[in-house]
Amino acid sequence: MKKFYLLFVGLALQANLWAQEHPFRIELGLNYPITLRATGMKESHIGMYVEGKYRFNESPLRVNLKLSYESYSIVQKQYANSPFNGRSLVVLPSLHYCFPLSQKMLFYAGAGAGVTFDNQGRGVFNEGERTHFLCAPQVGIELFKHLGVTAQYSITQKDFNRLVLGIGYIF
Repeated sequence: MKKFYLLFVGLALQANLWAQEHPFRIELGLNYPITLRATGMKESHIGMYVEGKYRFNESPLRVNLKLSYESYSIVQKQYANSPFNGRSLVVLPSLHYCFPLSQKMLFYAGAGAGVTFDNQGRGVFNEGERTHFLCAPQVGIELFKHLGVTAQYSITQKDFNRLVLGIGYIF
């Protein structure tokens, strides 16, 4: 067990040193989609994401590319308002404006436009898969240069709109 803790501390220190030298960083995390329409059932599950971040030197702008998997409840009016389990794979490039609050806190706001592969039932790329354009305003905060907390509202085809909360570790 001591070896595991030493390995974890060593990797954290290495990531900290690497992040100070490079403008490119990667965030791995968990997300939780929330449907804002009443569905009568709660089918949201914890998903995951990976996000590449590139911050320009001497600029508050940052460019991101996010790949995430989400599972949530949807209600489709064409099926008598019956709730279904929606699953999505999202590819979302975005632009953030960063507001450093202190050495240990960074707030950001931005928006992205990308594509989402949506489906009902099992899996994403099975029968019934649909591709939609996605627009997503985002806000978030980075704590201690390694903990990211985000909120994103995914605006897409109306049955698949959702709020996504995420927490991740930044390397």
